[in-house]
Amino acid sequence: MRVIKKDIDIFIDQLQKGDEGAFRVLFDEFYTALCLFAERFLGERESAADVVQEAFLKYWDRHTDFDNYYKIKSFLYVVVRHDCLNLLRNKREDLPVTEDIAMDSDEFFQNQVMEEEAYRVFYRAIEHLPPQMRNVINYALEGLKNADIAQKMGVSENAVHAYKKEAYKRLKESMKDYYYLLDIFFLYLFL
Repeated sequence: MRVIKKDIDIFIDQLQKGDEGAFRVLFDEFYTALCLFAERFLGERESAADVVQEAFLKYWDRHTDFDNYYKIKSFLYVVVRHDCLNLLRNKREDLPVTEDIAMDSDEFFQNQVMEEEAYRVFYRAIEHLPPQMRNVINYALEGLKNADIAQKMGVSENAVHAYKKEAYKRLKESMKDYYYLLDIFFLYLFL
């Protein structure tokens, strides 16, 4: 959420007062990234979504306790991590001790949070592209080649290439504060 401090303060105040619209904004902001984060632990989408929904419910039960955006974000990630590990321990009694320890380490957690935050920022930038460019990028992320994308969209391969090129420029501009993520995503997209 890239807004000025005053807007964040207003947003936090709305959350503390139980504003459901503000909660919806928070949910929309983090739901996908938290699901990806949980799915890394659990290996399945449905359980990950359940864990994330529970985390939001736990947050909502305590929403008056949080006076800082980053505390909310940390709380959500920590709850999801904790609940995923508990679910894994309960589901798989045979989880090797070394894997259990590795998944529980702070370094693993921090790396996962950073990666999911990167995805959140990237997908938010994609959402702000014009529809044709957004479609091209989404198809490219699914692994489709330019010819396949052109066929699906009913446009020429040259048009797909032009959309990709323009989308790249726009994503680069909108993500300039996250320059370290660009190389990773664009290598994946344009190879």
